[in-house]
Amino acid sequence: MITVYQNTTDLYIKEIEDWEQAQWINVVKPTHEEVEQLIQSFGFPKDFLEDALDSEESSRIEYDDESGYSLIISDLPISKPDKYKLKSFTTLPLGIIIGKNIVVTVCAKPFSYFDDLTHRQINLSYKSQFALKLMYDMAAQYNRSLRLLNKERRQVEYNLQHRVTNTRLYLLSEIEKSLVYFLASLETNSSTIRRLFRLPAIKRFDEDEELLEDLQNEHQQAVETTELYLRIVESMSNSYASLLSNQLNTTMKTLTIFTVLLTLPTLVFSFFGMNVPLPISTESMFSWIIIIAISIVLVAIMFTFLWRSNKL
Repeated sequence: MITVYQNTTDLYIKEIEDWEQAQWINVVKPTHEEVEQLIQSFGFPKDFLEDALDSEESSRIEYDDESGYSLIISDLPISKPDKYKLKSFTTLPLGIIIGKNIVVTVCAKPFSYFDDLTHRQINLSYKSQFALKLMYDMAAQYNRSLRLLNKERRQVEYNLQHRVTNTRLYLLSEIEKSLVYFLASLETNSSTIRRLFRLPAIKRFDEDEELLEDLQNEHQQAVETTELYLRIVESMSNSYASLLSNQLNTTMKTLTIFTVLLTLPTLVFSFFGMNVPLPISTESMFSWIIIIAISIVLVAIMFTFLWRSNKL
């Protein structure tokens, strides 16, 4: 899907149909025909589009000397569906292709943030500034997503304190997975931000300095928050793993003690059940009482021994 935008006279963004008047083109999961049409119309390398649509592509900056286009790939957070209705996330690359008269954004999935841009005043003539604002809003989106993840973590932690179940442990694992995705993407985005304006086709103006500083601060906040939340979740996972292991050890210990105590009467009954002459008369009405008494005494001795040796 290809959507074409242009500035209005009051610098709002409106959707148009004419590609020749376009200042910004948003491309979402394009078809082969749409890719070829974009390349023929604007002349940027085909690899720029293909790399931006590759979900495994790392964040980076690239410049093509022949066409004069620059490519910025930066990972953005995307919400993913979950059968347990948990708010979890993954990351996808967003490609920003910057030319002399056009900016092209490319992503494999729709990014809801773009729908809000039409309500803001943004001068699309300043291509580098527009790219900088996009990256700032992506960093802000990380922080918003982190707040949602932390809210989910608190709820899962509250539920786990009442009862540890496989489903709740799975939810905790999904939160940890989202944070791992975030941290990996934010680390690669960091190097991209540091190199953001070193390319010859991307110029930074004086009014961009404050925006760049805001971007760096917002991004650094996202990195630090992700690291903190990840340590918390890893600590919780280790704690519950130790708790489950301790519960298993306690259960196995209890079963072992019952097995030992129940084995003694079985040995006594087996001994007196042998088909050989025994000191106790089998015809006496007190024979079974004596056998039971012997069993109880042996169990009591073993129980006392285990209790004194702190095995119970």
